[in-house]
Amino acid sequence: MKNLILIATLFLIYSCSNNPKNSNLEVNEIQIFGDSTINEKGKISGTELINILSKRDSAIVRVEAPIISVCQKKGCWMYLELDSNIEMLVRFKDYSFFVPMECAGDTAIVQGVAKVDTLSIEWLKHLKEDANATQEEIDAIVEPKITYSISEATAVLIK
Repeated sequence: MKNLILIATLFLIYSCSNNPKNSNLEVNEIQIFGDSTINEKGKISGTELINILSKRDSAIVRVEAPIISVCQKKGCWMYLELDSNIEMLVRFKDYSFFVPMECAGDTAIVQGVAKVDTLSIEWLKHLKEDANATQEEIDAIVEPKITYSISEATAVLIK
């Protein structure tokens, strides 16, 4: 009887151990915001998007790029790096979802209508305020900026 209790106790301790078998494997966490059906199928790179928008006014795309920065007030916009010197502003359709404020440095796949856009001085100042910029940086904005944008992203997948 003592042996049976000892064996049962050892089995219980072994089965409740905190040492998972695959503790050395890296877990790739994926987060989805907006349309939950988004996936990687049909994604294009930032360079491919730049080429498409050099020939057309706009395009419905699923573009993959690194996240440069995110709104630090609530995650309501983010900038992606399309190419080494080219960024794209992404805002979310009807403010129906936001992204985590700490996701800068991650890679995102964004779905929506991409276009070349002109951002007003007021909007650029608002973006700087959301990014916790200094008043000096905000006051330095004196002209609109032409940039790539997705002003109504329907979904974001963050890796």
